[in-house]
Amino acid sequence: MRKIPLPPGKDEPVGATTPYERIRPPRMPRGAYAANHHPHELSGEPPGLVINPDDAVGMRLHPDVSRLTGCCGISAINGPNLVCDTCGAELAVHQADCYGENQMTLLAEAVILSYSHG
Repeated sequence: MRKIPLPPGKDEPVGATTPYERIRPPRMPRGAYAANHHPHELSGEPPGLVINPDDAVGMRLHPDVSRLTGCCGISAINGPNLVCDTCGAELAVHQADCYGENQMTLLAEAVILSYSHG
């Protein structure tokens, strides 16, 4: 993955008629990440490394269903909502709701950056 500056938020799709159509396109392009360690307090975004939801592997929904709330999709309101598929450790917050960005934020304490040269 390549690091890029955090892109601006996306607008809600024009002409959306159903709740799922109101979910914005992913904020991040595939294969990229951006640091968002100090989000604006009114944004509702958690701090961490933001990725495209399609880039996440080895994660599953949190077993505590109270973490999986939202209006039209899943939100960041109740904390981390994705855990490690193997050990169950909390890894990330997936947002995909009509009132926020469509993104996945990896918890900084759950990330180890590694570099490989090919």
